[in-house]
Amino acid sequence: MGSLGWPICIGTAVGIGFYALLLKGPYEAPFLQRYFASHPVAYVATMMFFIGVAALLVRAVNLVGQFFWLGRTTLSPIPDKGQPVSEAGQLLSEIQALPGGARRGYLGGRLEQAIDSVRRNDSADRLDDELKYLSDMDADRQHDAYSLVRIIIWATPMLGFLGTVVGITQALGDLATRQMGGDLQVAMQGLLSGLYVAFDTTALALSLSIVLMFMQFMVNQWETQLLAVVDVRANNALVGRFQQLGAAHDPHLASIELMCRKVIDSTDELVQRQSKLWQQAMDGVGEKWQQVGQQTGESLAKILQDSLG
Repeated sequence: MGSLGWPICIGTAVGIGFYALLLKGPYEAPFLQRYFASHPVAYVATMMFFIGVAALLVRAVNLVGQFFWLGRTTLSPIPDKGQPVSEAGQLLSEIQALPGGARRGYLGGRLEQAIDSVRRNDSADRLDDELKYLSDMDADRQHDAYSLVRIIIWATPMLGFLGTVVGITQALGDLATRQMGGDLQVAMQGLLSGLYVAFDTTALALSLSIVLMFMQFMVNQWETQLLAVVDVRANNALVGRFQQLGAAHDPHLASIELMCRKVIDSTDELVQRQSKLWQQAMDGVGEKWQQVGQQTGESLAKILQDSLG
């Protein structure tokens, strides 16, 4: 809805309102009627123009909201000695506690995805690469967000040329018909009016596409600046935050540390299981000694009774 649905709905509504005022409004505008309401192609080109403008305005409103939440999307200060990787879950809780507008923005989404990657990998050694990857993904999303506008900018001049071809074809057809009737002056007037309509559609389409180009350029540059600020703030918030094992100097150190941690965990589990088995064995031996002592006492008592008897 943000990239396609709302622009089409808003642009169509604005276009219908524009033509309602132009054709049924209280004021007459011959110049606007000549260019905007002289041919069906002009109607289509104008509606596409309003849809493109609506798409750019929706994008601009989104950017205004992101700039508003940019300074409010922050994490807790970085400790002097850094944070252990095990505290990544707490940082995720801080991001999830932010308002929805901050989380949906470029900065909130990037911080959340980068911290979640640290939590899942249980290591911050590849955090720089993850931030670069997320930056490239945001750049791709920015490019895809203007797909509708680029299609409209490309199709609008084509519509103008189509209107020119259709207008010239109709004018020549009317000229041939009226020449056969012998009314040459009327035929020439019809030819000129048809050519006016044909070239007016091209002029309208080219003008609208130029306006859309400049609008897209301005909004796109604004979003590019936003992404540059997001890159800087994401790096300032995360680079150097988590404790690392010096993987930049020794690429095998992280693997060795992980192996040692696994060995320690396995050894601890083995010791606990062995202690439990020893405890069970000692309990069994104690029960058996108790049974043997009880049986021996009963046998001695019986023998002494028999001897005394």
